[in-house]
Amino acid sequence: MDTADYQKFLMKKEHLNKVGLSPTNMLKTPGKSTYRLRLIKKIWNNYGGLLEGLSRMLKIDPAVAVAVLCVEGKGFSPDGRMIIRFENHIFWRYWGKSHPSSFFEHFKFDPRRPWRGHKFRKKPKNDWTVFHRKGQSGEWEVFEFARSKHQRFSLYSISMGMPQIMGFNHKKIGHKSVKKMFDSFARSERNQIIGLFDLIGRRTSNMCRALRKKDFHTFARLYNGQGRAKVYADRIKTYYELLNKLI
Repeated sequence: MDTADYQKFLMKKEHLNKVGLSPTNMLKTPGKSTYRLRLIKKIWNNYGGLLEGLSRMLKIDPAVAVAVLCVEGKGFSPDGRMIIRFENHIFWRYWGKSHPSSFFEHFKFDPRRPWRGHKFRKKPKNDWTVFHRKGQSGEWEVFEFARSKHQRFSLYSISMGMPQIMGFNHKKIGHKSVKKMFDSFARSERNQIIGLFDLIGRRTSNMCRALRKKDFHTFARLYNGQGRAKVYADRIKTYYELLNKLI
């Protein structure tokens, strides 16, 4: 998206707060549907109206927008809290390097592959726990503990909501502070979806160009990183092809 297109996008974005979430034409799936088909139906029927509006602004196929959202997940857990994932190595980057003794009393990660090997303990004498295996209760426990150490940097260290955008990206999606991003995402899935496409559609975005071309591997590499680019690209392609068979 060039600068002119991006400015138009920003001007129109306010309108998205009033667009209906559901599409005009609801999607039906066969009686015996797979999990993926049911997810496509849920995403489209719940958010298709908003996704159509976003797709027009970004000049991408609405089916691509649905496929990306299918891969990214859901916005809130059954207890009403926003879905998050706490990243130890990011908290190390922003806070731990300046407080190494305190950090390593409570947090662990693999130094060779810092996105792996995450462990946590609340007290130095406690056993280490692999908190990512405990679901959202584990993520929130670690996040709240990190929040007691440093409010802003703990928010930098979580991915948020459906799009799982890291807090340190808050300026890229138009939020002056990470707290404003957190509060916005915690209010609604609408805000989370708009945040995702803010990130995709930002000025000179190679991600947006990749989606227009349906180059899912390039998009996945830019959005999720090189490590799992093929996995995410294959998932997006699968959802895209399944949706095209239904409509």
